[in-house]
Amino acid sequence: MTLRILCLHGYTQNAQVFTKKTAVFRKALKGVADLAPHVLPIPTLETPEEREADQLNNLEPESIPYGWWTSSPERPQYKGLDESLTGLRDVLEKQGPFDGVMGFSQGASMASLLQLLLERPHLSHVMTGCRHGPLKFAIVVSGFEPRDSALMAWYTNKYPLLEPRRSMDSNDMDVDDNEDKENVEPKYIHGVQGSSMHVIGRTDVIIEAERSEGLMNHYKFKTPVTLYHDGGHYLPSNAASRQAYKSFVESFI
Repeated sequence: MTLRILCLHGYTQNAQVFTKKTAVFRKALKGVADLAPHVLPIPTLETPEEREADQLNNLEPESIPYGWWTSSPERPQYKGLDESLTGLRDVLEKQGPFDGVMGFSQGASMASLLQLLLERPHLSHVMTGCRHGPLKFAIVVSGFEPRDSALMAWYTNKYPLLEPRRSMDSNDMDVDDNEDKENVEPKYIHGVQGSSMHVIGRTDVIIEAERSEGLMNHYKFKTPVTLYHDGGHYLPSNAASRQAYKSFVESFI
C-alpha cells in the first residue's frame, strides 16, 4: 500500500519551487508515499493591474510567487483564504482521496487548517459538503497559529469526538446495545483530532519556535510527533530527519 500526501508550498513560493525544495523529502518516502501535485492558489497580488505593475506577467512560471492568503498585523483577516480553500476542495474531490497533507510555513498553517476543516467541514461555507473524509495525518513544517481571530476560534472551540466508522450487520447489535449507546455521555475535544508531525527549527527567525509550538498545542487528542532541528526556516534533510519522516508516514500504512 502506498500512501498519498498532498503538499502545500510556503508563502511566495509555487509548485515548481517547492518540488525542488522537497526533493530529499520525496526521496526519503519513495515506495512509502506518493507526494501529490502541489496546488497553485491565488497570486499574492490579485488584480491584473497589480500584477502588471509588479511585472509578474513578465516572469517565468516558476518565478511567480503565490500565497494562500494575505494579511498584516494591522489587518489580520485572511484575504483570499476562501479562494484557496475552493481550489483545495477541487483538488481533494477530483484527485483524491489523500491520506495526509504536508505543508511548509504558510502552507503548513494551511495544511493544519485543512486537516481541521476535513474533520469539521461545517466551519467553512466553502468546505461544507466536501466529498473527502478526514485526513489520517499532517506534517506541519514551520507552521504557526492563525492571526485571524475567527479562524483561531476554530481551534479553541469544543467539538464532539469523531468516532471511527464501523461496518456491522444489524443482527450484531441488539436492543440493549442501542440503549447503552444512548446513555453514554458524548465526548468532546478542542482543536484537531487527527495525527500530526511538527518540524520546528530552533534558530528559525521567520517563524520562531514558540509560534510553531503554539500551533502544535492545538493537537492534544493524539500526542504530536515532534522533530526539532538546530537550523532555521527550511525542511531539514539530514539522515536523522529523513528517517523520522519515513517512520512517521510508515505508521499509517
